[in-house]
Amino acid sequence: MNELAQLQSSLSHVFCEVLSTSLSWENLKSVKRLQEINGKLDGLSSAPTNTSINEVVAAYRSSQRVTTFRELKYLCYGFATRMQDDWVLLGNDKLRGDLLVDVERLSESRQRLRCFQALLSSYFSFSRYDEQTTKEAFAGWEILRDWLARQRTQFALDGRNGKIRLPNWFIALTKHENLLTNNPCHRYGEDMLHGNNSKIEEARQCLGILTDSWVMEETILSQVRAAAEFGDDPFKSHLENLLKLVQGQTEVKVSPLLKIRAVALLVSRYALCTSKLEHPALRDAAVSIVGNPWLKRMAWDAWVKKIDGQPDSEAREMVNGWLKRRLITDFFAVLSEDGQADQRRLNYWLRFEPAIEDLWLALGPDAMRNRSQPYRELRERSVGRLLRLDNSGPSNNNAFIMRIGNCLIVEFGITGNACYLYHLQPVPFDLNANSIHLSALKNKKLGVPHNHVAIGWENNFDQAICPKVGYRPSFSNAPTNPTIPSQVAGHNFSYVDQYVKKFAIRTENNRGAGGAFWVLTQKGKHPEIDRNLESWGFKYKPERGWWKQ
Repeated sequence: MNELAQLQSSLSHVFCEVLSTSLSWENLKSVKRLQEINGKLDGLSSAPTNTSINEVVAAYRSSQRVTTFRELKYLCYGFATRMQDDWVLLGNDKLRGDLLVDVERLSESRQRLRCFQALLSSYFSFSRYDEQTTKEAFAGWEILRDWLARQRTQFALDGRNGKIRLPNWFIALTKHENLLTNNPCHRYGEDMLHGNNSKIEEARQCLGILTDSWVMEETILSQVRAAAEFGDDPFKSHLENLLKLVQGQTEVKVSPLLKIRAVALLVSRYALCTSKLEHPALRDAAVSIVGNPWLKRMAWDAWVKKIDGQPDSEAREMVNGWLKRRLITDFFAVLSEDGQADQRRLNYWLRFEPAIEDLWLALGPDAMRNRSQPYRELRERSVGRLLRLDNSGPSNNNAFIMRIGNCLIVEFGITGNACYLYHLQPVPFDLNANSIHLSALKNKKLGVPHNHVAIGWENNFDQAICPKVGYRPSFSNAPTNPTIPSQVAGHNFSYVDQYVKKFAIRTENNRGAGGAFWVLTQKGKHPEIDRNLESWGFKYKPERGWWKQ
């Protein structure tokens, strides 16, 4: 805790003490009155500096002896301080135990309370969600928590028996004794979800909990857990705001470890919903924070779990499908030759999504250099499966490579290029490199080209591809996810209506009177919606929205 943070902590205690009494600043004119307040503050404004704490902790680490009460108090303040070599006092079983015994043996209750207060400060300042925190330090922190809980109970009993006068900060701790349990912030979760932060603010101000304390991060997790206990619709109504909170878009700094835990809970809860329409923000948060579910399956299974602790395969496959469909759609929309979705090819390959085991994007110069949001997001979603397409011919050409069964299938962005079908053995080209040559993807010696020009080419493709990959989808069983344009192409606008309403966007259907179907949103407000509507053939009218007849 640096000097500025210590001052903030001390002032928080001061304000709590003053606000909880009937004292008025206007009446505090005499030195005697100021001394009375200083006595009530119980030395809260005299926390030692970081330098002093570090010096005393280093000396104790070497000598393993405490000679004065001042040293003991400084060690309590430095209980969770990480030294330069990452050594932490509370992570050392012997020294931690000896120090706590020394505090318990103090004959003067006032001194014991001061050490208790210093240890409480260390408890709140511990780097609980820091990935560098060792298992030993975390175990020591849990031991400290339980010790503080026991001592709080004893002090409270002594206070009731008149053996000690308990200051207001201790009374506040009694009111928020949940902070000394293994579920410290559960009581704040639902209130905070509804915008009521009064309870946690009371605890923070009266106990000097800083904004970078693990407590503030834990309140985020408590809100996620509270929302997960709601029904489907209430849970979904909080999802967007929770994702912003988890991703650090507020004043609370969120550590990578807590982000993973929170997003894992949100994904697992969403997978339990009766309706699991693709949620773009949840999809992108899951991929960027937990990882690509088919590239990092072990990481997914380690974090995204069911209530019984088993890997949540339903959640993994849900995001897996979302991501694959998104990449397929991006390729035939964002990366297409003229920026308009190639509806027939898109609809065709979306049918194979459940059977696609892996996929890669090979991007030409234009797509690699483009800094616009759609291209940046596409490249981010493709991390780990993104290649540079060398000698691409036209600079706007790109390639899409799918592995289905024992085959690799290659499609190209520019129309007029044949689709190539390869067997995995012999290996037709290297997908582990950073780049791939266009000629390797158009190798007629190893692959078989199939053209899209014939009438009914989809049936021709099925006859050639399905027997080899061992999967035969049906057009009647095409995906019905509203982010997939196939339904729009068939003039069924109910899917569009269902999709945009999850963003609280209104629609207007005038097609019965010879008009158009309108999505009433301003361009730029929801980039994801803009891209989908444009790829589905909608046109934009300023000040009104997107329309299609």
